[in-house]
Amino acid sequence: MALFDRFREVFSGQRMCTPEHLAGYKRLGEQVFEVEVELAETSNVRARVLLRAAKSLQVMGDALLRDAFPSDQHPSKPVPIVTHEQAEGWYGRIPDLLIAARQEASFAGSAKIKVPILLGTREETRGACPIEHLAGMRRAADEMETLVKDKMVVARTKADPYKEVILLYEEARTRRQSGDAILGSIVGGQRVSLQSHEEAEEQYGSALTAYFLIAQALEDPSLLSQSHHGGGSKQSKLDSRDLFKVTSRIALREIRHSGEYAQAQVDLAELWVKHTVTDVEREYESTVDELVATGQIEEDGYWYCCPFQPVYKVVHSPVEVIGRSIPTGHVFVWDYGEDGEPGRFITESAFGRADSRHYCED
Repeated sequence: MALFDRFREVFSGQRMCTPEHLAGYKRLGEQVFEVEVELAETSNVRARVLLRAAKSLQVMGDALLRDAFPSDQHPSKPVPIVTHEQAEGWYGRIPDLLIAARQEASFAGSAKIKVPILLGTREETRGACPIEHLAGMRRAADEMETLVKDKMVVARTKADPYKEVILLYEEARTRRQSGDAILGSIVGGQRVSLQSHEEAEEQYGSALTAYFLIAQALEDPSLLSQSHHGGGSKQSKLDSRDLFKVTSRIALREIRHSGEYAQAQVDLAELWVKHTVTDVEREYESTVDELVATGQIEEDGYWYCCPFQPVYKVVHSPVEVIGRSIPTGHVFVWDYGEDGEPGRFITESAFGRADSRHYCED
């Protein structure tokens, strides 16, 4: 890399990827086409699920890096670091999935990868998410919509077995549209807050996570059934590998701005390694998501220690959360505990405001 390019990388926040490096990613993704042809006639459902996951990663990666390659519409453009790292993470998972798909097609039950495959941790940015990266995520969401659209039409004609798939699809396309609306304001030159960038990034990230599962479940709808995940639980964000999966958006924004991001990652990684997620916790997170969506509760700050989860306040009539009736005006939170201790539900008329965040080494 030339000295000028090194200075440019430092001051622009963009990694100057060589054309050869990016072309290598493209070739990695193109392996999917070969295996698709090879396994076109396989009757092994699990092999098709694994292949569909690989195809989704290839589609998203190609969409994310589209501007990095010259075309009739535009010359090659620099790639933000976060875009490069996200594409690298997606493409890097493809070979293992293709190996597993071929193994499973050869001998049923031989693939060691469990399904469904989760999209996992999303690469985070410091400060405002670059517009170029948001545009790449929008392209990725659009391509995933195209990937699943035709099979969704068929799924709707067989509603019963595909109920959970259809419901997840409605969430995915709504989040994609929400991201489009926010990004439209940003690209249109309107002065928007850092929070708007974060919100667009979150909406697209959630949409892609859902589309990734939908693509697999269209091959095997039982992947999203209540019985599949054990203990009668539906797929939960608690099963994601995202370290910040239950962290309050307010807390995450303050963590970034205060320079605590790396410290928070270390604490969160330790927490989730030691903590055993329970069905009660999955039920709690699912319940609060529904109550927030219907406006019955609202975020009223966040818990003072890891994972810095939202504290909720009941704003209308009393609500029921994991068997507890919470009066109007009261607040509640799920405390995930420390050092592997079991979590607990806490509710009071009010909580005191923490003036700082508590980390394990504090």
